[in-house]
Amino acid sequence: MKFINLLFLTAVMLTFNAKAEDLSKLINEDYKAYSDSLEHNITSFTYLDDDGSYKTYLLSSQESDNNNPIFQIGSVSKLFTAHALSNLVINGDLKLTTKVKEILPFITFKDENIANITLEQLANHSSGLPRLPVNIFVGMTDSLQPYQNYTKTMLYNFLANYELVRAPGKSYEYSNLGFGLLGNILDTYLAKNKNTTLEKYIQKEIFDKAGMKDTGLELTASQKEREVQPYIENSPTPAWEFDVIKWAGAFYSTTQDLAKYLNQFVTKTPVFDQKVLELSRTITFEPNPNMRMSLGWHITPLGSNTVYWHNGNTYGNSAFIGFTSSGKFVAVLSNSNRILDSFAVDVLNSMK
Repeated sequence: MKFINLLFLTAVMLTFNAKAEDLSKLINEDYKAYSDSLEHNITSFTYLDDDGSYKTYLLSSQESDNNNPIFQIGSVSKLFTAHALSNLVINGDLKLTTKVKEILPFITFKDENIANITLEQLANHSSGLPRLPVNIFVGMTDSLQPYQNYTKTMLYNFLANYELVRAPGKSYEYSNLGFGLLGNILDTYLAKNKNTTLEKYIQKEIFDKAGMKDTGLELTASQKEREVQPYIENSPTPAWEFDVIKWAGAFYSTTQDLAKYLNQFVTKTPVFDQKVLELSRTITFEPNPNMRMSLGWHITPLGSNTVYWHNGNTYGNSAFIGFTSSGKFVAVLSNSNRILDSFAVDVLNSMK
C-alpha cells in the first residue's frame, strides 16, 4: 500500500511505442531477466487470451512446484471494498452521498468537514483525509507491521480530533486511511442493518459469485502452503497484519482469481449485476485530464484505449490489475517490493 506513483504511471501509459511487442517475448525474455536478478522471485501473470481463455505465466528464479501461488495483494484490496459500496448503493441500502456522520453518529467531530465527507469521496480519494492517520505511529511496535496495532478506537479518536487541510471533493489525495474508514463504515452499517459483516458480504457478493476460491482476508491451512514468502529485494519480510485498516490492503489472492474478477468487467455475460459494474466504472472525480477516478478504479488513457487499473505494494509484495475499454485484462502478482506497474502496462499494450 505504498504511495501510488500516478505521474510515473500516466507517463508510461501515454508514451510507449505504438507497435506492440510480442507478449510471449515480453514475459519470457524481458521480464524473466528482471525476475532472475532476484534470488527468490516468484511472479504470476494471468491475462485474457484472444480465444477468451485465461492464460497464466509463472516465472520463478528458483524451482517450485507451486503452480497457483497466493500473494497478499495490498491496495488492490480497495477494489473489493469499493465494489461492496457499489453493490449496496444499487440495492438501495446506501447512497454515494451518505455522509460519515450518518453511519458514525457517536463521534463528536472537531472538524465538521470530516463529518460531512461522503462515501463517494472516500471511494475516489477526494475526501481530503491524509494518506495515513498521524496517530498510527503511536501504537506501532514493529516497523515491518505499520498497520498491525491501529485499532477502531484509534481511528475514531483521529477522526474526532483531526482538522482537514483541504476541503472534501476538491483535490485528489490517495488515502489508505480513507479506504480503511470506508470499510469500517460499511462494516458498521451491515452489522446494524443486515446482521452480517463486510467480510461475509464481500465473500457472498463477490468471491462466491465469481468463483474466487483463493481470495480472502484469511487463508486456510492448505492455502497457507501455497502462500508465497514476501521479500524486500533478497531479504524475507512478513506479510502485513491489519486491524481496522484491513479494508485498504489486507486481502490475499491469486492471479487466476483476479482474472475471474476482471473478466466480469469485459464479458457480455457477467455474474455480477450489470448496474453494479456500470456504477463501479462510472467516473466520479477527475484530478487531471490524464487521470480520472471511479469508485476505487484509476482511469487512464492507454493509446487509443482506456485502462481501468489499481496497483498494490506491501513491504514484500507487488500487485497490478487492469482492464481496457477494448476488453483485455491482466493481473500480475509478485513477491518482490519492486513496483510492477510499467511492466504490467506493457503487457496490456502488447495484447492484440
